Amino acid sequence: MRLTPKKYINYETSMKYRMLIISIVIILVGAILCGLNGLFPFFLFFRESFINIELIDIVFNIFLALVFIGNVFFYYLIIEGICRIFYKRKENSLKFLLSFAIFLFPIDIYLFLRLILISTGALDFTSVKILDNVLLILFQVWSLWLLTYNLSVNKKLKIEKSLIVSLLVHYGGFSIVLLISI
Repeated sequence: MRLTPKKYINYETSMKYRMLIISIVIILVGAILCGLNGLFPFFLFFRESFINIELIDIVFNIFLALVFIGNVFFYYLIIEGICRIFYKRKENSLKFLLSFAIFLFPIDIYLFLRLILISTGALDFTSVKILDNVLLILFQVWSLWLLTYNLSVNKKLKIEKSLIVSLLVHYGGFSIVLLISI
């Protein structure tokens, strides 16, 4: 619970605009880092892009950043839809949306660490690639916890139901990534 920013997930109505700014900053930082890393985002998973043409590198990085932003909203719509359809929780949608990007904070840290590994050339070593995968998993777990807590607080779901929604969407994304990579 020490790694949970409760103040930003269970915020007061007077902090609504501050939460909007914090959420936008977290999404933009993640989008920029995703573009700089050259990673294609899908939910909480990232895949290296196959195109490495220097001529369209900047345009492609901007495209990856835009895909990251679209991915966040797509992720929100899926989770909001599951809460509305299966758990009949329509309340606090705006409050949930404003604090939704908080769960991306650990992913931003991971993307920053990966950018450091790429810029130093350390990612070329096999042992560092394994460390990169372990870091991704750790930061994904932290993100899933923040998402679960956010669902529990803002959608008034029990922690078990929140965890089910978080893991359902996460494992669904994992299955899609696995099927695409085959």
